[in-house]
Amino acid sequence: MPRINTAIRSVWGVSEIGFSIAATLETAFFLFFLTDVAQLPLAISGVIAASASAVDTVSALLAGVFIDKFHFKKGKYRPWLIIAPIIAMVFFIMCFTKVGGDVVAGIVISIGYVVSHFCWNITYAGIRSMTNVLTDEPSERAFLSGRLGAGAALGRVIASKLVPLITTSLAALVSGVLAYSICAAVVSIIYIIAMAICFFATKGYDTETKSEGKKISFKAMGKNIVTNPNLIGVVLHDILRLIAYYTVAAGTAYYAKVVLGDASASGTILMMFYLGCFVGSFIAARVAKKLGTKNTTIVGVAGWLVIWVIAYVLQPGYVLLNVLLVLSQVFFGLAYGLSANLYSMCATWSHWKTGENTLGTTMSIMTVSVKLGVTLRAIILPAFLSLVAYDATATVFDAAAIAGIEQMYFLLPIGLLVVSLIPFLLLFKIKDSDVTKMNEEIAQKA
Repeated sequence: MPRINTAIRSVWGVSEIGFSIAATLETAFFLFFLTDVAQLPLAISGVIAASASAVDTVSALLAGVFIDKFHFKKGKYRPWLIIAPIIAMVFFIMCFTKVGGDVVAGIVISIGYVVSHFCWNITYAGIRSMTNVLTDEPSERAFLSGRLGAGAALGRVIASKLVPLITTSLAALVSGVLAYSICAAVVSIIYIIAMAICFFATKGYDTETKSEGKKISFKAMGKNIVTNPNLIGVVLHDILRLIAYYTVAAGTAYYAKVVLGDASASGTILMMFYLGCFVGSFIAARVAKKLGTKNTTIVGVAGWLVIWVIAYVLQPGYVLLNVLLVLSQVFFGLAYGLSANLYSMCATWSHWKTGENTLGTTMSIMTVSVKLGVTLRAIILPAFLSLVAYDATATVFDAAAIAGIEQMYFLLPIGLLVVSLIPFLLLFKIKDSDVTKMNEEIAQKA
């Protein structure tokens, strides 16, 4: 297998910047569009948001199955980087339209949401599957994984400023619904360009043709998931640490409002949060080259854990919080940046153990972990707010309210991070050197 070239090293991760920009329009403004712009009834808006999100989680797994069952004439994974984003654009624009009455509009929007996200999920699994296709060298796979994590973090930083700017600028020129439709087209084009850059940079790789590809049964796909202890350990670990990550991201607004007494501070704090993760992800491959992927992941999660314990003890103000937050996310970025490589290692193990290459399905599990992390965060966080009797209408908060938010912001993630390490330490047994040996044996059997 060829080593990755200079072009790939230069642009890998750009795909995630494009994806983050497109996804931010949905995560930050979709519900607002339904209720305030399209002015759909709250009942319809709630059903759309909840049902579409549930279907999206299922489609994330189906996307990997789809990839493993389907071949193009000139490759298995790479062609999706061009095809899926283009299809997604058409249906993503549908998410931000209003056609006919409320019920018809709701149906059109739901179809747009489900199909566009299915295409996103295919591309997400495809770009991560390419980490195995581009090289079999563990250090290079770690590099590719780190760049994906860095791109995702940097994309969130850019999107936090760019997407609101696009929406407000368009809203000043055209009607509300049309403004969001155009914005959906704009961010989709950015996404398509970002994916196209990675597509053209990887020319000459992923050359498996339809005739060469081995058909994989649904039974083999399922078996490779449930009988792979390494993958089970990674998935459980990933979901728990992502709940912690998204809890801090969503909890920042509450911390700024209640503890710091300045709701407007949340924007800057979040930017520092994402910047720290970007730095950690960017250097993850270099650290993994010294410590190994598993040890670097442990160091990353444990580093955030220790810093967050210190932060809870110190009860930091605005400046110190930003410092500790950046440091904590530099550590977490080490682990986050190696996420794709962990799943890639699990896919290699399954291929080596069973002789069945279910790479697409395995990498799609990573998407499922992300979506479950977001979904479970959406359940846990409101429950915790209720537990500490948070009052959204209050303008002045007493010591009990402040203590409750501090517990949510610090202790809840701490507990999740501690628990996340248990399945990872117990079940994930693959060393970087094992990957090289397994790839050699797979090549000999081919």
